[in-house]
Amino acid sequence: MGKIVKKKKSNKLEKITSILCFLAVVAFLFDSLFVNTWITGYTIDIQSMNDKILSLKSDNLTLNMEIQNLQNKDRIYVIAKDAGLDQNQDNTISIASMEK
Repeated sequence: MGKIVKKKKSNKLEKITSILCFLAVVAFLFDSLFVNTWITGYTIDIQSMNDKILSLKSDNLTLNMEIQNLQNKDRIYVIAKDAGLDQNQDNTISIASMEK
């Protein structure tokens, strides 16, 4: 006749271990798929903002140079002379710039 094989009953520890292993695999897949994608997206955003900062610094430097050119005293005298204005030293008061 045939052999009688008794099935081994699984205990609670084996069930808990198998559930924890399954959860670990799911957590690893979640991490490798989603978290790394988020990190990559944030890295791209940071690089984009750094590029904007450099562009704005360059624009700021250009505007500061233009401001210095427009504030040039000789330029103002040329514009005044072209407008028909004369410089009368008796009526001229110079005020020093307070810029730092």
